[in-house]
This record gives sequence, structure tokens and C-alpha cells, in this order.
Amino acid sequence: MTVPPTGTITFLFSDIEGSTKKWDKQPEAMGVALAMHDRMLREIFAATSGYVFKTIGDAFCVAFDTAQSALAGALESQRALRAGDWGAIGELKVRMALHTGAADERDGDYFGQTLNRVARILSAAHGGQVLVSLPTEELVRDHLPPGAQLRHLGEHRLRDLARPEHLYQLVAPNLPSEFASLRSLESVANNLPLQLSNFIGREREMVEVKRLLGSSRLLTLTGMGGTGKTRLSLQVAADVLDTFHDGVWLVEFATIDDAALVVETVAAALDLRQEAERPLTSTLTSFLRERKVLLILDNCEHVVTACARLVETLLRACPKLHILASSREPMSIAGETAWPVPPLSLPSHWKEIIASADAIDILGEYEAVRLFVDRATLARPAFQLTNDNVHLVAQICWRLDGIALAIELAAARIRVLTLQQIVERLDDRFHLLTTGSRNAVPRQQTLRSLIDWSHDLLTDPERRLFRRLAVFARGRTLEAIEGVCSGDGVELFEVVDLLTQLVDKSLVYVEKTPEQGARYFILESIWEYANEKLKEAGEVDAFRIRHLDYFLRFAEEAAPKIRGPEQREWLEVVAQEGYNIRYALDAAAEVPGQVTKGLRLLVATQRFVEVRGLFKEARDVYARLLAHPDAAPHDAFRAGTLSAAGRIAWVSDDCSACRLYQEEALAIFHELGDSCGAARALADLGFLAFDESDLPRAQALLDEAAALAAPLADPRLTAHVQHIRSVLAAAEGDFTRAFALDKESLAIYRSIGDIWQVVIIAWAVGVNAAALGRFDVAHAHLGECLQVGLDLGNRWGASYPLDAFAFLALAERQYDRAARLFGAADAQRIRSGLVPQAADHPALRAILSAASDFAGSDIEDARREGQMLSLEAATALALDKA
Repeated sequence: MTVPPTGTITFLFSDIEGSTKKWDKQPEAMGVALAMHDRMLREIFAATSGYVFKTIGDAFCVAFDTAQSALAGALESQRALRAGDWGAIGELKVRMALHTGAADERDGDYFGQTLNRVARILSAAHGGQVLVSLPTEELVRDHLPPGAQLRHLGEHRLRDLARPEHLYQLVAPNLPSEFASLRSLESVANNLPLQLSNFIGREREMVEVKRLLGSSRLLTLTGMGGTGKTRLSLQVAADVLDTFHDGVWLVEFATIDDAALVVETVAAALDLRQEAERPLTSTLTSFLRERKVLLILDNCEHVVTACARLVETLLRACPKLHILASSREPMSIAGETAWPVPPLSLPSHWKEIIASADAIDILGEYEAVRLFVDRATLARPAFQLTNDNVHLVAQICWRLDGIALAIELAAARIRVLTLQQIVERLDDRFHLLTTGSRNAVPRQQTLRSLIDWSHDLLTDPERRLFRRLAVFARGRTLEAIEGVCSGDGVELFEVVDLLTQLVDKSLVYVEKTPEQGARYFILESIWEYANEKLKEAGEVDAFRIRHLDYFLRFAEEAAPKIRGPEQREWLEVVAQEGYNIRYALDAAAEVPGQVTKGLRLLVATQRFVEVRGLFKEARDVYARLLAHPDAAPHDAFRAGTLSAAGRIAWVSDDCSACRLYQEEALAIFHELGDSCGAARALADLGFLAFDESDLPRAQALLDEAAALAAPLADPRLTAHVQHIRSVLAAAEGDFTRAFALDKESLAIYRSIGDIWQVVIIAWAVGVNAAALGRFDVAHAHLGECLQVGLDLGNRWGASYPLDAFAFLALAERQYDRAARLFGAADAQRIRSGLVPQAADHPALRAILSAASDFAGSDIEDARREGQMLSLEAATALALDKA
């Protein structure tokens, strides 16, 4: 079959028993045998209408339209395998499992719980055995092949811990019919509880935890409440059941409050009782000493000291014992491996993904989305993930930080709320997420009680630092935490130890990179809770001012660096604190008496805002703060701020706002006798007049600016005036003079190391060179503009050099290339959402007017091709001279 089956599908999974050992002992013979095995199964599955959608090593995953075809495929395969000559390998035993249900098909592959179920059934089988689930048996019971039977093996709990499954074994002449007991949960003594919902995702985590459990006798899964530590530990235990032939035992501490009950709780799980005149710890040790057992200690955090004491005793006395613990903090004893359980996966760039045509396919693969959909379907069976709602589901999962319990609580609300209503109520998440399972312990029934439990376990100094961390947005460095949060009950020298405790207790997590060092993060739900505690303590304004002061110092120290030779590195440094800078600006607007600090922060970060395309939000903050009475005095500070605001307005094509800001700045500079400020304002107003096609006014303003600038010998001001002279020369058709003036400006900016200005002026040199027919020079300068601009993190402005490259191709009479580059520039403008129109310059207009034959259906087709290019592909096209 070449067409993937849809609807209700019967899946057949198979793999070879003991293949790893065979590969180790006889690799050459196994290679030959595997090739024969693959060829044989493919032929049989094709003949029985099977669709092989995946092979992994020696495993086959096959989909069938009908259960009868699947059973026929399994039967014929087993007969062929049994009759085959496997050479030095001897016998090749292949186990198979069949299960029927619905699944999602995407790009020839299948996804869903039906596939998880058939995989679990396969794991219970032995080599040469074919197991069939009840749904499949019901479909084939009246259509069995001649001589074939299905033997009922009873109900078995599979390794997914879900409901028991009635299993049947295919029995047929010439095939073995007697096997050992199935490898189900009943095969090894255990007390693993039945789970009433599906286990979603965690494939990578399962592999890693099982690997660590194999090398460490004490593995502690850490993480804040609700991340799924318990469920992960139970699933791992089910998977490694065969490794611990003396039993796997769950010990739950969630319901005990007295640390003295720890030993008794462990003993009760193993069905051990107190013996007369013998400590219970000795009874435990004696029982476990020679047994290969896995103990699962769940929810240890509130009795962690008692747990650590007992675990250390047991591990020293019982060499075959392994312990898998879950806790919000590690036990911190010798031999422990602590492994933090991450939130469920969701891409940080989900907002970009939802704009793509295949958003539902991509986002539907992430664990957080899968969990929401699974639990929402339980709450309202008609619920489906669609192209119309996937963005709302992704937003809910992202806002809830991928915390499993929070996502489950949100999904339960789908009974009475729409997805949009859930999103709107996430700002009040502690009232929204209050409908947990009645069977859960109270602290796991609501999001608030979950975090309350962790907060209640903190010491008073830990609580102080915890709530003060809420004044930061997203990440924070140790230096920032020390600078903002110390004092008033938290000594500077205490911060490192207190922060370490918060990390250990899973309320803060740390990310380390060689470039950025360590940064400390709090999940959004934890941040909301900490912010509430900060308000309750009456510390909000005081610590928001401290936060504003810290990041104002940071920004003003960074300001000269993001304009100099180190600006690549420093733009990244500032970018790391982008959310904190925004939050500090909010404080400047909201906390009385802080407006001036906010304006200083805006001016200090003006270059960062310009390069990274953040000017829309910056314009709003400028307008808000400049309108405040505290910013009213006509002084040098206000004039400089107005000038910076005018620059941002001009970059974002808001000419009217630019004029208002620059004219007020100019008036103040004149009042103060500030020639440098006045010259820059005049030059900017001249450029604005040029943009508005008022060339006489532009020239007059520029002449006035030049007269003020000449005696100052300020290199930046000189280069700025020169560049505007160049534009006016180009407007007069004198591209030779325009080229020369911009070359002089470029040389000045290179000499002072201002890379961003080099990018801007290299563009101007390039377009003038293109108009003069100096194509190699144009290529070099436009290439520098595009590549270096992207290197600085400037993606919003990439359409300008792409447009210029298109005009260059036009001048070179490469019309197909030009059209594709114009299309690529169009696409980048749309992607950025910041550039309202194509690049404009007198040199570009001259090139276009000389290409009157640049038209036709071929040109339009090529332009549409260009619109399909990614920025990376468009960049490669532009830089390729061919």
C-alpha cells in the first residue's frame, strides 16, 4: 500500500527479541539476517495491504485499513520467519502486537495514544509471539484465517499504567503456542497505581532518567510542584520493572506531616511491621539487604531531612537497592544524583510558528499542547485542535510555563469557557485554576495551593529574597539580584546562599551559557505569586525604584559601548536585559517621582532600540513620559530627550512626530546657546524636509546646520551633516559628488568604530555607486550593509539592502534576479511589520527610470518566487554575484 490509511486503523508493531546481543556476538551474520528480515517483512506487508510508515533499527511500524489484513500480515510474517534460513544466527524470534484505534496522520507518519498503546502491548510480548488487543480481536473474531485461533490471555496491566487490557495470542499450526508469562506489570511484584489519564510526552526525559538510574543508586527528580515529577517517576519505574526482579515499590509521603513517620511509611509500603525490641530501620535494612529492589520515594520535600537520613542508611547496608525520589529540593547526601524535571516542551518562538501554514502540525507535536488537547478532550469530547484555535492553545500553554498541573487545570475549564475566555483570565490565574481532582491531596488541587506549599517551607530570609525577585522581568544576573534585593533584612553576603536555596527548592532555576554566564529565572506563575507577596509586604515601590536605579546605571554605562567598536557584543548584553529595561520604564511611569529616570533610560538605550527595531513601543513611552509635568522644564535634559525621541520617530516613519520633537529641541538648544545640539536638530529637520520633497527648505536648514557644526570639529556631527549633503546632491542628479561625500562620512564612522552608522552609510555609498555603474563597489558596500546589519541583530531593516541589491541587479540588466530580490524585500518588509514602504533614494529612482522594459508576466512570476524566500535564502541570493 502506498496511501496511508485514515480513520480507524489497525497498527502492527514488531521487533526482534535479543537483537542487541546478536549484533554484539555476530555482527556480520546479523547484518545479513537483518537485511533478509527487512526484505521478507516488506514483501509480506505489501501483499497484505500494509503501509510501512516507520522502521527503527529492526522494528517495523505498519498501518492497515482492516484488522483482518493486519492479522494476515502478522500470521504470514511469523510463518515466513520460522521457515527462513538464518545461517549462523540460528533462529530469529520476532514479537508482534496488533491494536486498533484512531490516530492523526501527518506527512506519512502517525501520532496519538493508539500508537502508545500498541507499543506497550509489544513490550509485553516474547519473541515469536503475536499479541492482539480486544478492539482488534472484536473485529477479526469472525474472520480468522483457516486454522488460526485467538487465545484469551486475560486482563493485563501494561507499562503505561493505564487501564488493564484484555490481550489475545494468535495461535496457528506450525507456530509456537507456549510462552512465558507476559511482561506486564503483573510479572514483577509492585504497587504501582493505576493511572486514569494518558501519560503525554517526556520521551527525552524518560531516556535520560532511565540512563541515570542505571548508573546512580539514588536519583532525585527535582522541580516545582505540578511539573509532573511523580508521573514521570512512576512511568520510568514501569519501564524498568524487569530490572528489579524483587519488586518496585512506591512510597508516598504527600499525606504525612510528621518526619518521625518516614520510616514507618516506607515499611508499610513493603508490608513490614514493627518487631518486638527491634528498631524498624533494622527490619527494613534486613529485608532489603539482599534484594534487588527499586524504591520510589514520592513528595519528599517536607520531610527531606528524615528521608535523607533513612536513605543514606539503607543504601550503605543494601548494595542492590536503588532509590528514585521526587522532591522540590535534593536530599544533598553522598552518592545522590539530582535531576531537575523541565516543564513540558513548547517552543519559545511559538508566535512565529502560528503564522505559518503548518502551525497545527508543528505545535501539535509539543508536549504542552498535546497535554492540553488530551485533557480538554476528556473535559469536552467534542474539543479539537484546529487552525483557528491552535494559537490560543499555544498561548495558554506558554503563559502557564509548560507546568503540567496548570495546563490540566486550564484544560478542565473548557467545559464552561471558550479558549479566548481562558486566555483573558490568565492574568488572574490563581482564581481561574482552582478545579483540580478531588482525589489529589489539597495542595495539588489548585495552582495557588501548590505554590503556597513551597512558600510555606521557606525560611523568613528566603521568603524576603523570593518576593523581591518579582521586581525583575524574566532573567536576572547574580550581580543584579545583589544590587537590587539586598538590604532591609537580607545582607549582601547572604544573597548567594539564599539564592542557592531557592534554586534547590525549585522556585528559581538557573541557565548557564559561556556567553552570558549564569542567569536566574522564575516561571511566570511563580512570578505572579511572588509579586503578590511583595505587595502584601508593602515593598513594591521601594524595590521597583531600586530595580529602576540599577538598570539606569547599567544602561548609562552601556550607552557609549553600544555606539563604539564593541557594539556587537554590547548590543547582545543589553538585549539580555531587554525585559528588565521595559519593566524599569514601566516603574518610571507608574511610581511617583521617577519620570526623569525613565527618560534618561530611554536616551541611554536609544541606539539599542533603533538597531533592534523596538521603536514602536519606545515611541509610546517617550510620548507618555515627555507629557508628564516632571519632564516640562526647558533645559538641556529635555532638549536631548526630544532629539532622541525625534530620531526614533524618524526611523519609524512618523514624520509629524519627528518634526514636533525636533522643532521643540531646536528651540531649547537655541535658548541654551548649545551649537552642537542645534546643529544636529537643524540637520535632522533638513533631512525631514528632503523626505517631504521640500528641497529648498532642506538646503537652507542644512546650510545653517553646517555653519554651526564647522567650528565644533565634532566627528559624528560632521559625518551626519556630510551624509545629508550627499542626499541633496543625489537629488540634484550629482551622484559623483553624493558618492564622494558619503565615502567621507563612511571613513569618519569607521575611524570612531560606530558599526551601525557604517551599516547605514555603506548602503548610501552602494546605491550611489550602482547609479554610477560602479557595480563591484556597489556589491561590496551593499554586502557589508546587509551582512554586518544582520550580525548586529538588525533584521527589521534587512529589506533596505535587499531592495538596493534588486536595483543593482536592475542596473546590471539582470532582470530575473532583480525581480526575485524585489520580492524578497517585499516579504521581509511584511515579516518585520516595521517598514511601511520600499527603500527610496534619488539614485534608485534614476536606475528604475532607465529600465523602462522591466515589466511583464515573467517579472511578476520571478517577484512572486522571491516573496517565498526566507531571509536567509534572500541574503544568500543577494550576496551571490552570479
